[in-house]
Amino acid sequence: MSERIAVSQPVLSWALKRSERTFEEALMKFPKLRDWMEGSGQPTLRDLEKFAGFTHTSLGALILPEPPDETLPIADMRTRESAAIERPSGNLLDTIDRYQQFQDWYHDYAREQGAEKLPFLGSASSQDKPHVVARSVRELLLLDQITATTPDQWRRDIVKALEDVGVLVMMSGIVGTNTHRPLSTDEFRGFSLYDNLAPLIFVNVAGEPYTAQNFTLVHEFAHLLLGHSALSGGDRELGGTDEEAWCNRVAAFALLPDEVMKAFGAARTVQAYRNVARRFGVSAEVALHRLHGARRIDKERYVELLDAVRADYGGEKRGSGGGNFYNTLTARLGRPLATAIITSTLEGRTGFTESFRLIGTHKREVFDKLARHLQVA
Repeated sequence: MSERIAVSQPVLSWALKRSERTFEEALMKFPKLRDWMEGSGQPTLRDLEKFAGFTHTSLGALILPEPPDETLPIADMRTRESAAIERPSGNLLDTIDRYQQFQDWYHDYAREQGAEKLPFLGSASSQDKPHVVARSVRELLLLDQITATTPDQWRRDIVKALEDVGVLVMMSGIVGTNTHRPLSTDEFRGFSLYDNLAPLIFVNVAGEPYTAQNFTLVHEFAHLLLGHSALSGGDRELGGTDEEAWCNRVAAFALLPDEVMKAFGAARTVQAYRNVARRFGVSAEVALHRLHGARRIDKERYVELLDAVRADYGGEKRGSGGGNFYNTLTARLGRPLATAIITSTLEGRTGFTESFRLIGTHKREVFDKLARHLQVA
């Protein structure tokens, strides 16, 4: 007879809530769940292992007497309608944990390679004027040399610029490689993980326009300049005095410096503003914030256009899904990390088991094809 495991109702409820699974969904897969919840029955170890997989929780957590106290490991800068967002989802927590593991691995790798602290980290203060910091960002990332004319080209070039100065950039719209666990941009749009040797930016690309992704990339870089990790939401307002608004202003000034504002001079319609903004890789909303701040449009016109832009948010083209598997895999891992994993493994310093775990595969074929894709092997 299989051994039964004692579980508590609060822990089972916590696991369902964390995974955003309903009781009814779970009951279809686990017919005895009601008995477990009421204490009139207990699951077997095999039952509990399946329930852990179903709810994306650890087996160890399910046998605790009380639900674990899960808190965000980084500063939470998100607000919704001026109120802090209280409970992080399991998808968000697991994503941060995954990328912290990537960062830890790369930190050790970089240290072995003799890397030193990147000088720009922690070089700014939120008391600094955003347009001054933005000028430094443009100089550091060589944004003036970018010749892109579409948002997707801008994303490619901004990512490369960040990687060139030593930042790990990773993008995904799902948890790990699990396509059944989509991330929500209603919950967060990105985060930065501070580290002297391996600063990391993650962008949630789930259904996001390239213009929003570009803004998030530079916004998160601004957090790294301040010297710490942060989780960011989607508020793109440029006013206010808090850190998130400061990072928004740095991003807006960096992507739309004063010298390019004249390009909007002939724009009259929402679509015209959107078309010009896309040439610089940003949304019409960000462009309007900058134009109003620079006093190139008055408040009445600004409000009128902003309302029209927000009413037609679908007019911003989304990042395309699908595509080449190895392009997607490289985006999830970031080219520097993926290259380091392949190189370290081929040199015999990292075992294939660990390498496969980091890449998210069980197949040598995927490793070999990724190596060729990165032109490492």
